[in-house]
Amino acid sequence: MKRTLLAISIFAITCNASASSSPDAVSSMSDRYSTLANLEMNGGFPTETSQKILQNESYFQRASMLYQWALPIVNMKAMQEGHAELMNGTAYNKIAIYQDRLKPNSLITTPNSDVIYAMGWLDMKETGPLIIEHPAGLQSLMDDMYHHPLRGPLDKNQPGGQYLGDIGNAGPDKGKAAKFLILPPNKKREDYAQLADKYFIYESNTSEVFLFLRSFFKDMNNLEPAVNRVKEIKVYPLNGSAESMEFFNVSDVPSKSIWDNDYRFYETLNRAVQNMELATFDPYMNGVMAAIGISKGVEFTPTEKQKEMLTKAAQTGWKISKEIALNFDEKSSKTTGDTWFWKEAPSWVAHALTDKGNQYHALSDPYYHNIKTGYTNVDAITHMYTNHYSMSSGMINAKIGAGAKYAGAYKDKDLNPLIGSCNYSLHIPADVPASLFWSVTAYDAATAAGVNVENHQWPSLGDRDNPIKNSDDSVTLFFGPTAPENAQLAKNNWLQFDNDSWFSLIRFYGPQQSLFDGSWVPGEFEKINCVK
Repeated sequence: MKRTLLAISIFAITCNASASSSPDAVSSMSDRYSTLANLEMNGGFPTETSQKILQNESYFQRASMLYQWALPIVNMKAMQEGHAELMNGTAYNKIAIYQDRLKPNSLITTPNSDVIYAMGWLDMKETGPLIIEHPAGLQSLMDDMYHHPLRGPLDKNQPGGQYLGDIGNAGPDKGKAAKFLILPPNKKREDYAQLADKYFIYESNTSEVFLFLRSFFKDMNNLEPAVNRVKEIKVYPLNGSAESMEFFNVSDVPSKSIWDNDYRFYETLNRAVQNMELATFDPYMNGVMAAIGISKGVEFTPTEKQKEMLTKAAQTGWKISKEIALNFDEKSSKTTGDTWFWKEAPSWVAHALTDKGNQYHALSDPYYHNIKTGYTNVDAITHMYTNHYSMSSGMINAKIGAGAKYAGAYKDKDLNPLIGSCNYSLHIPADVPASLFWSVTAYDAATAAGVNVENHQWPSLGDRDNPIKNSDDSVTLFFGPTAPENAQLAKNNWLQFDNDSWFSLIRFYGPQQSLFDGSWVPGEFEKINCVK
């Protein structure tokens, strides 16, 4: 009995010491490491007590490590399942459209409220290869269910020499109306070479494909042309009959497309694993997954005690991933690269690691492999899929005039976390280098969904909101619970919200030269005051 109680008490320290950030909690964690390191051994064998402790510790550590590795997969699966509820299931002919822009009632990580979003999950299990007739003027991408961009045509002007995921403005069609042939895992590009003059051919590692469409509008009071442009899309089998397209307007339907941070995280992962092809690209982590009970073709049946451990592991994994993401400005390393987007404004961080801020080529490829070593950039991929989703060449290596550039800020100019009870200003210099639009969006730090704004439908401000300009054509934006004193600024330049904590993304669609060469640099969030 004493041995069992000791094993349980060590596991309790393992799981619960991180619940507090007090010095006592740090000391408890140190004691826990010492206890584990000094567990009693009988020769080369662990004693019965040590065996129980180590078995629990192994299960917990593997599950916690698996949480971060599986984030891209669970992120994707949670989005699919959330949208399946909106569309009565997903299929190649079903597209969800955020026809009135995406609002805070849609829980999804860092959505862009300044375009018309449309999403579909195209299933090729029964149909085989699919054709997409893609309208002109959209900026779209395709990822597999591992969140890996589909492999497209070769192009010597692309980083790596191949289009990865992008179609539309940043794709081989250059934004013109075009047809794409999507191949499931058991089909190869060379088998369809005779069709290459008719279709742009993309290969997927999974039979289901995430199709992510972005349509642009100029007049914020007239979104219908952008919505209708999306509805021009057609998806149908290369061979056989086609189902009619179905479009679902979902802007005003509350929804949840984010995952649960308890044992259900692993149940979501298991559903993904059972429904898609084996992740052969990482056999070691497949083994870790199998070690906690998740393997294709095998029923996942954790015991109640294991569910308890999985919940603690998910909560710990989530907190570790949040620490990485919300402190990403601190994660630069000589062995991986730099996290900052602009050296002169280091609180703004990049989606992917940079080489001293070089915006022409990131140090991560779209699979988050380091382009110099081939290693996975583990902090960068955790940062990405904790607070964001979707990946392509254009997302990570946009070119001048095509694709988009993103920078995130989790802290103010003094590198303190952004707090919802405080008011902040942000200076946007004149001549913002974005040919399509620019915007700044505020997100809840816990969910990464848009904050609930009190004076605005959407949690963003940008050029199409017609903010009041300063005398030098720059713009000052305001964020927080209290309005700026100037009534006109309060009406046009202020987002009102009161979160525990938050972060921001600044977006540049159609990025221009001054963004790439670093001659245009935004301000950083400056604290004005706090009301609590």
